Amino acid sequence: MIFNFVQTTMNHIGKLMLLTALLSSSVAFGQLTEDPEDRRDQGKDPLRTQTPEGRPLPFGQRLRFGGGINGFRFGNPFSLGVSPVVAYQATERLLVGVGGTYNYTRYKGYTTSGTTVPLETYNQFGGRGFAMFEMIPAILPNLYAHGEVETTTIQVTENQTGRKASYGLTAPLLGLTYSQPISRRFGINLTALYNLNYNQNQSLSQAIYGSPFVLRLSFF
Repeated sequence: MIFNFVQTTMNHIGKLMLLTALLSSSVAFGQLTEDPEDRRDQGKDPLRTQTPEGRPLPFGQRLRFGGGINGFRFGNPFSLGVSPVVAYQATERLLVGVGGTYNYTRYKGYTTSGTTVPLETYNQFGGRGFAMFEMIPAILPNLYAHGEVETTTIQVTENQTGRKASYGLTAPLLGLTYSQPISRRFGINLTALYNLNYNQNQSLSQAIYGSPFVLRLSFF
């Protein structure tokens, strides 16, 4: 009987210790992943890579997702593009990421009867890797030096003949980005870049960029 009592007591103690360990682990995990937005209560900006206690944020909480709509034109030509982005907050001041681009453009011409017919269709695919470094946050917060390499391929279809051609171009771009934060992991970004590989005498360079200057409005 005494043995049974001791065994029952030990079982209860074991269960209590297991429950205590689980609760302790949950509390520790909650502290580790505590949202840095809590710093706003202290009158400070949220940390980008750490909790208020100084612990590093998990990988998933440093990721930022977004993109933008670009090349939007009605009329002739008609054009519409999208550019998804995935970015990672590597340090408090350094952001790195990758993005994709797709643009659809359609040119029309006029027949002798005055009606319009499709002449050419452009399908533009691209990918880019970029880095943004906040230069002088104490004086100009949220202003980043921005560098990236973008690779673009254009597939051109002549609608009347069905003839197709494909061209590619790689461009290094340098410039600035101003980011207006909406939350710790999302903001509105205005980017101005200069294409170091632009050639005004190259038709492909003009078809993709139009000028050596690239302006973007994105959200991530």
